[in-house]
Amino acid sequence: MKKKIDLVILCGGRGTRLGNITKNTPKPLIEINGVPFIEYLINFYQKFDFKNIYLISHYKANQFRKKYHLKYFNSMQCHCIAEKKPKDTAGAIFEIKNIVNNDFLLINGDSYLKYNFKKFMQKKNNNLCNMVLIRNKNYKSNKKLASLNIAKNKNVFISTKSNLMNSGIYFFKKEFLKLLKNEKISLEHDILPNLIRKQMVSGVKVSGFSIDIGLKKNLKYATRNFPKLIEKPNIFKI
Repeated sequence: MKKKIDLVILCGGRGTRLGNITKNTPKPLIEINGVPFIEYLINFYQKFDFKNIYLISHYKANQFRKKYHLKYFNSMQCHCIAEKKPKDTAGAIFEIKNIVNNDFLLINGDSYLKYNFKKFMQKKNNNLCNMVLIRNKNYKSNKKLASLNIAKNKNVFISTKSNLMNSGIYFFKKEFLKLLKNEKISLEHDILPNLIRKQMVSGVKVSGFSIDIGLKKNLKYATRNFPKLIEKPNIFKI
């Protein structure tokens, strides 16, 4: 029997670097060529046959709920979970602790990476987390796990000599949720570094096209180039 996997998307950030663009619209709902960015994401990820989609939001959470709660993208039902107050990334994931019963892929709602995640999620080991690493080209001041490398046994380790960085994409075993508490805490700053030191995180290096629309220059690039790079969603059953 095929093991069920869920897709969890973090959508809670305010997007302050985008200025007035996110004054009335959360980053994942910014339209690119007439389509909310998050729909490009879901259109891409639906091919990997997830059971459910969970959108965790805080900033203008009602917009996500109104558009997507309990609606279907092909065979995947979408559930919108709202934080009552912002608790950083790990605090946000706590909101699904008693809801998600499957292993899950965690992604950010403002980032896209072209990669075949099917094999990535089928990796068999005892680690709680398998994470995607990409080359750090744009974020010279990024301090969220910016200097990482992968050992011969595929475990991730911190290395100041490496130019690989955290992509913000992780495959977690459901047991990971037991570690979380209802508190303000960062996945990138607090939880993952500790798991890496305990050798409980494996990784894979990916060189596919990636973009984070949290910067104005990247958003402009996406607007100009998405028609060539990403298929426009047209298969949703909502």
